[in-house]
Amino acid sequence: MRAPEIFLRGFALPVTFAILAFGFHMLLRGHNAPGGGFIAGLMVAVAALLMRMARQQRLLSFSPSALVPVGLALALLTGAAPMLVGRPFLTSAYGYVRLPLLGEVEWASAALFDVGVFLVVIGVTVTIIELLTEHGAADDGGAEGER
Repeated sequence: MRAPEIFLRGFALPVTFAILAFGFHMLLRGHNAPGGGFIAGLMVAVAALLMRMARQQRLLSFSPSALVPVGLALALLTGAAPMLVGRPFLTSAYGYVRLPLLGEVEWASAALFDVGVFLVVIGVTVTIIELLTEHGAADDGGAEGER
């Protein structure tokens, strides 16, 4: 193994955890500040790409394409729910709830929409990454041994 490969393999896991933590931070703050489901989903996809490049491992233990219909359904239901009470599509509801140990916490229906977008972006981008890496491995044809 060459030095750059050792460096990449050694630092891939902690960097992946840092990217994932920041991605989830962006998801959770997205309905009130810049960020949200799209950016957070892309960050998780970057973490998946890093794990694929460095360790030839999948970040998710299940098929990422399964996230797409779940995310689409969540986003559509969250957007359409206000229409049931005569409000426009994507009208956000918000309020406060008191939780033990955390105190008063704000909730917003826009956060559920962000989670739906997050799942769709992860599902699509990680599926593309996996398809490209599987296709690239099939076309490799033993080129690794020729170097």
